[in-house]
Amino acid sequence: MIVTLVLSLIIITLVNVIAYLWAYKKQSDHLTDISYSLSFIALVVSLVLIRGHTSWQHLLLTGMVVMWGLRLGGFLFYRINKMGKDDRFDSFRGSWVGFLKFFLLQSISIWIIALPAIIFIQVPDLKVSMAGLGIWLIGFIIETVADTQKFLFKEKHPDRYMDSGIYSIIRHPNYLGEILCWLGIWIYVVPSIIGWQWLSMISPIWIVFLLVKISGIPLLEKKGKRKYGGDPAYIHYMNDTHKLIPGVY
Repeated sequence: MIVTLVLSLIIITLVNVIAYLWAYKKQSDHLTDISYSLSFIALVVSLVLIRGHTSWQHLLLTGMVVMWGLRLGGFLFYRINKMGKDDRFDSFRGSWVGFLKFFLLQSISIWIIALPAIIFIQVPDLKVSMAGLGIWLIGFIIETVADTQKFLFKEKHPDRYMDSGIYSIIRHPNYLGEILCWLGIWIYVVPSIIGWQWLSMISPIWIVFLLVKISGIPLLEKKGKRKYGGDPAYIHYMNDTHKLIPGVY
């Protein structure tokens, strides 16, 4: 298992270093986000081919990660081609150290999130919970709908905040969908967890921490406050609409 864990980190880092070399040389953001999704796809496909099993349980686990990655990666690639660049990287795009640090930290984060797949793709007799598949599917649908609605809205109203569709219910439905996808993947493999493998629960915990406390909601809401903070309607929307879970948070 140690070999698999190390091999996984190498695969992920290799994808991100290649993306970094291209992105820094071209000073382009076109691979910055897609390298995130591509890392997961390259990882699980490589593990199945090198060390994995091909029962329906294993293939379904692999398929959940691949489908999530293809959907998100395709969306991000289409979006960046429409946007041209991502201003989140303006402060360190020209610094090879800062830019490389971003990709290396992203590699570690991907490895943590992917732990349930890394560990259980090679478990011979994989027992699964179909409830996990259901949670993953709900998250996949929510994230797809949220990304599509916001993208179409911003094409027509680039200078207005998004408060319609599913965003009228919660402020960050795409992040809710993301969390549910990875929570679902972890619950899917829970029946097979024994001993130290319970450490795989760090995957859904980390994605929640990442989106709620570090790089997701805090950055978006800080940007939104800076851009729309003087608009009474925006203040009302922020006060009356929960972040992730209606009526709870």
